[in-house]
Amino acid sequence: GASEESDDPRVPAEAGMNRFDWNMRYPGASKVPGDRTTEGVGRGPLAPPGTYQVRLSVGEQSETQNFEMVKDPRVEASQEDFDAQFELLLHIRDKLSETHNNINRLRSARSQVEEWAKRAEGTAARDAVADAAGALKAKLNAIESTLIQTEYKGARDRLHLPIRLNAKLAGLMPVVSVGDYRPPQQAYDVFAHFIELLDGQFDALQQVMDEDLDEFQNLLAELEVPAIVPRAEA
Repeated sequence: GASEESDDPRVPAEAGMNRFDWNMRYPGASKVPGDRTTEGVGRGPLAPPGTYQVRLSVGEQSETQNFEMVKDPRVEASQEDFDAQFELLLHIRDKLSETHNNINRLRSARSQVEEWAKRAEGTAARDAVADAAGALKAKLNAIESTLIQTEYKGARDRLHLPIRLNAKLAGLMPVVSVGDYRPPQQAYDVFAHFIELLDGQFDALQQVMDEDLDEFQNLLAELEVPAIVPRAEA
């Protein structure tokens, strides 16, 4: 069957009868490579009760079948309660994806700045590029350290390293999904608070990209930093 964490499970394309087990989860949030602070809490939400479709396509032929997902009859939650919970979980997942996408974008920009600083080594532009790269990286590092804990290595670090915004947001998902009920107002309030904090960091990152990174690129052009600097050393 499909693995518990698979976001895109598929039926095996093998001759004969095939079995397909759906974990009933929607795709999870995008990830930051190497981040262990959100392990186990970034999964997609469970599908709420309702009518769904399964489609089997073989070559040009396609067959579709409807099926119903029903709640446990012992559960008192209404369809509206399930829908409200599912909607909030999707919003949290999407905000977490946006957070991780911005972190990945930040790291990509920083990596390129570091590479340009290396290319300037051994040239007359070395000091000017190094100073500009250092200032730019300091701004990116400050934003990154607010969005994600970069020093986390394992479970023991939970005791002494502060939790950053991405892990705090991810931690809201199991709180909202812990039972079959409409999310309490406090969950919406906490989510709104996280949105405000995250959007502030996203705006700061965009400003660095639009202004500081642009100035750095202009500096590279003015100093005519070569694209490739051959080095004799290994």
